[in-house]
Amino acid sequence: MFEFNAPIDTGQMQAIATGHGQTMERWEDGPNGRRSTGQPLIDEDTGAPVRIYDVMLPTGRDGRHELHGVRVVSHEAPELAPYSPVDLLGLRAKVRGARNGAKGVDVSFSADGIRPAAAPAPRPAKRDEAA
Repeated sequence: MFEFNAPIDTGQMQAIATGHGQTMERWEDGPNGRRSTGQPLIDEDTGAPVRIYDVMLPTGRDGRHELHGVRVVSHEAPELAPYSPVDLLGLRAKVRGARNGAKGVDVSFSADGIRPAAAPAPRPAKRDEAA
């Protein structure tokens, strides 16, 4: 299996939040199968909870936005307004061959953090040439 894990330059990427984020749950294997513990999934390296944020990224044909779940491990859990631009800090993509013999590839995204996008700097007013 081939995996490619690369950081992404998000300077030109227009990520848009859907407003939906969910903390992942920890699962346990028991005698009756796998069950949710009802406890949050905690990253062992950082001790922070693992959340999935639904974000639209321009990964479709001709740069069209498509919905992706972005995995974020962070103590911060910002409230993101639906259809608002966001910054994905340290965004990475993992690309691997499709599972179960299917054609194509599977792509998953993870980031170090997510926040509402900074407002662009205001443009200077145009000077009236007639004055």
